[in-house]
Amino acid sequence: MKKCYALLCAYDGSRFAGFQRQPPLPTVQGSLEAALERLGIRASVEGAGRTDRGVHACRHVVAFRTAEPVDPDALPDRLAAHLPEGLVVIAARIVPYSFHPRFSARHKVYRYRVTTSPAPGDWAGRHTWALPDPRGFPELTHSVRLDRSAMERALELCRGLHDFALLAHPNARGKTVRILSEASLRVHGQGEEAVYEFTFRSRGFLRHQIRNIVGMTVSAGLGLVDEAEVRRLLGGEGERWRGARAPGRGLTFLEAGYAPDEDPFPRAS
Repeated sequence: MKKCYALLCAYDGSRFAGFQRQPPLPTVQGSLEAALERLGIRASVEGAGRTDRGVHACRHVVAFRTAEPVDPDALPDRLAAHLPEGLVVIAARIVPYSFHPRFSARHKVYRYRVTTSPAPGDWAGRHTWALPDPRGFPELTHSVRLDRSAMERALELCRGLHDFALLAHPNARGKTVRILSEASLRVHGQGEEAVYEFTFRSRGFLRHQIRNIVGMTVSAGLGLVDEAEVRRLLGGEGERWRGARAPGRGLTFLEAGYAPDEDPFPRAS
């Protein structure tokens, strides 16, 4: 009889072409399935989120089903020998057969980091959006100053129930109406050393939704977008967002939240 197993994973997205398998490109899903097959387990892996190229993850839950006997306590160490650098399985659990890491989730949380440091370090360069960035804002060639209050106002407008069709990929699947329960900003440090940390929480996100919201919000912080334009985009009127889309490297999947009796990896209280 088949059983369902959940894995808690973390990965450096700069080493992968996203989560979803895209042979022959290196992906998280493909790497996990290949590692399982090396252990004699042929199974399809499903994830809590389908992160894009360059997007990182801290607590990404995935699951697979198999009739092969599996010791979940030993599985992380057994998989480690067959996983590429940058991908780690932190823990494994047997879960109810009906569990699905994406459909069972009550919410998902993402973080996006932006820095105005002219020379970010190696880690920051792979995990933040460093401004000025000629690909996002070709007109900016000097040091950048962001208006925090303008960005917080843009995020405030984004919170709640909206049709995000104009701020998502044109081919985004499913309904484009979403409830964004959190869209917040914290600033760490000052001046050129400041790091702007955005947090987003929702039951589900559309493809490119967060990266476009960040691009729009940073544009507001640069004085390139006003409140009326933000309202228009959220109202679903006119053309979709044509401005900067934040690159994947600044985005991290923090966690998926589940009901207490369904959470395979509850945090210690």
